[in-house]
Amino acid sequence: MIKLIASDMDGTLLNSKKHLSPSIHDVLKKLKNKDIIFVAISGRDIFSLKEIFKDVEEDIVYASNNGNYITYKNEVIFENYIENNMVEKVAKIIRKKAKHNTIYCAKDAIYSESLIPAIVGRKWNLKVKYTRDIAKVEDKILKITTFGNKKIINRTLEAIRGFNNKLMITKSGSTCFDICNLGGTKKQGVNILQEKFNVGYNETMVFGDHMNDLEMMSSAYYSYAMENAEEEVKKNARFIAGTNDDDGVIKVIKEVAFCEEELNSYSI
Repeated sequence: MIKLIASDMDGTLLNSKKHLSPSIHDVLKKLKNKDIIFVAISGRDIFSLKEIFKDVEEDIVYASNNGNYITYKNEVIFENYIENNMVEKVAKIIRKKAKHNTIYCAKDAIYSESLIPAIVGRKWNLKVKYTRDIAKVEDKILKITTFGNKKIINRTLEAIRGFNNKLMITKSGSTCFDICNLGGTKKQGVNILQEKFNVGYNETMVFGDHMNDLEMMSSAYYSYAMENAEEEVKKNARFIAGTNDDDGVIKVIKEVAFCEEELNSYSI
């Protein structure tokens, strides 16, 4: 019996216009009635996730910043920060390669050493604070995200590859990559929630589409890559869901999670 469902947002639960399916309200209500925990797990910050679900009254676990900051009913379940000295070391390199394309996500704020993300961030409902030097900000950083074209992404990844054994560095979209504390993956986030709510591998369902969802595929028997997912993610998933523009997540929940519950109710 499925007890926990964790879904990525962009490219997965959200369609290409960054909207939720109108049927999400009924689905979440039914999940709550069946005591199935729903987790919004994303590279997005907590404020962005709450904005997405602002019209939804059902209980949701928010696993923001790739599962490095998890809350449920306003209780902080888990927080995993990058060490300050590592933030400073990475920032020195990023200033040379992608200063104008980088944001630093803390628990209650987002920072950038450029004004550009503050302007562009409005499109994503991000309130970005400008700082001349991130190392001088008295705040703890959960995630660093760099955006840009292929050239910017590749040159920056090449420049910071020496940190691969000290930080979790992964592409989170076709035009961005994330840096988190070592081990700070969505898989870790799901595992923490499984332990907290006493949910097993065979009772967990996950959905994802990009490389920051890759590790998460091994945390659940019901692991679904979207039809529009990266090939590497598809290879590591047990099942394939429809595309994000065809309500792939919603359809699987209805066809698998709900039907399984109904079948179990008839078992002797």
